[in-house]
Amino acid sequence: MNILIVDDEPLARRRLAGLLAHLGSHQISMADHGEQALTKMAEQYPDVVFMDIEMPVMDGMEAAKIIHRDYPQT
Repeated sequence: MNILIVDDEPLARRRLAGLLAHLGSHQISMADHGEQALTKMAEQYPDVVFMDIEMPVMDGMEAAKIIHRDYPQT
């Protein structure tokens, strides 16, 4: 499974990635904010996105709306 973790806090990203790693073999990529998440979406087409709400540059809600519109299968 291809997973994208989006959070402006590096510790939170690493912690979630560690938890997911215990569940099996997954390809995990990370982004610092919503704009970076949109770039990763276009490059990697993840199956699942875990996204923080409050982030600089572009918050999670704005990014989620764009992802929902542009990638309805995710």
